[in-house]
Amino acid sequence: MGRRSRAGHDPVRTRRRTSATPKRHGRPKVLRGRQVSTPASKETKVARLTRELNEARRWQTAVSEVLKVISSSTFDLTNILDQLVETAMHLCDADSANIWRPEGGVLRLAASCGHSSDFREFAAKNPITPGRGTVSGRVILERKTVHIPDVLADREFTGVGYQSRGKYRCHLGIPMLREGEVIGVFALTRADVVPYTAKQIELAETFANKAVIAIESVRLLEAEKQHTRELNDSIVLLKHERENKLLNVEAITASIAHEVRQPLTAIATYSSAALRFFERTPPDLDEVRAALNRVIAESHRASAVFDGIRSLFRKTVQGSKPVDVNDMALEVLQSLRAELNARGVITETEFASALPPVEGRRNQLQQVVSNLVQNAIEAMDTTADRDRVLRLKTERRGPDAIVVSVEDSGPGLSTAQLDSIFDAFVTTKANGMGLGLAICRRIIESHAGQLSASSDGRSGAQFQFVLPIAPAG
Repeated sequence: MGRRSRAGHDPVRTRRRTSATPKRHGRPKVLRGRQVSTPASKETKVARLTRELNEARRWQTAVSEVLKVISSSTFDLTNILDQLVETAMHLCDADSANIWRPEGGVLRLAASCGHSSDFREFAAKNPITPGRGTVSGRVILERKTVHIPDVLADREFTGVGYQSRGKYRCHLGIPMLREGEVIGVFALTRADVVPYTAKQIELAETFANKAVIAIESVRLLEAEKQHTRELNDSIVLLKHERENKLLNVEAITASIAHEVRQPLTAIATYSSAALRFFERTPPDLDEVRAALNRVIAESHRASAVFDGIRSLFRKTVQGSKPVDVNDMALEVLQSLRAELNARGVITETEFASALPPVEGRRNQLQQVVSNLVQNAIEAMDTTADRDRVLRLKTERRGPDAIVVSVEDSGPGLSTAQLDSIFDAFVTTKANGMGLGLAICRRIIESHAGQLSASSDGRSGAQFQFVLPIAPAG
């Protein structure tokens, strides 16, 4: 019977002791599955690692140089894309490289390196249509990298026109993506059937991304420039509007001062005359009455000046009525009679008879004639070698216009003065403000007319305005 364990359950098996094999000393151990490194294999590994390190450094240097150019604030996109394809071609051991950009539904060559002029001319005349017949067209459709080791062995390839001129067999196409949208294709080709390695494809994809960065940078830069231009234009426009508003305010103020001075001067003149007639013994009541009537008329004229200027600058609806030009001109001469006499001016009038009326605001047109006559009087202040003559003339021009002209015998105007005589704040007077003629032109143009000036620069000047005849009925 077998022996049981102390617990009394299972029997205990007896083990036989075997004799140990004596150990052998001095025999070298052989490590199974391991190769012993030799000095030659170590040198090969070091050379390989050194080559890979140098290649990585070369790639990093090239990418850094491209990034520096892209980050430049004055870079040229064409030059950057050319540099990208050239660098990628050399680093990826390609024979040629291209960048294609979509334009009008086709792909056009945007940058190229390594191709002949014949290839570039063919590309310019034959843009690539998206489709499976070409590598770049296939990239547009699939939105992913396409690598064909031998295009002539590819059943779908039909781009023989490009292939025969580019003399390539291996073709790599990489999409240039911006927010999921293909904005170009980065392509590399080789003349031999030698596929690109995974590292070369990864590097080419890096350059494609850099091309996207460059294109996007240009787009953002152009958008910023456009925004800046629009902002500057808005600032200039606002400035002009502000200046125009200020000009209108200044013009209104100056015009009031300029225009109201004439009726106020006449009021003072007629009031003084009325006082002299009243102080006579006996008082000349008829002359007093006549002078006071003229004072009243000039006060109404001053009020009309205010109304005319206000309606002119506020661009209110013009209350046009038929105006008798001859009657209006005579009224102006009558209001300035005292000043004409005081300055020794001889007045000559030549009014055409039976003139039809013009359509307009009488007080505004009267203001124009008054300005022109007043300017003529002042222009002859320095005339001492000949008579001071003022000629006021009206005539009909053709079937539908009337001309009113004011001519003086003063020193005249030079060519330079004539070129700017109607501009605001341009004056030939020592104390003038340069607004009278500018306002006159504005009034005449608001009546669909034209105001012009002429002079020979020696013997006086002539100002005339043309107004359309009022429609019949």
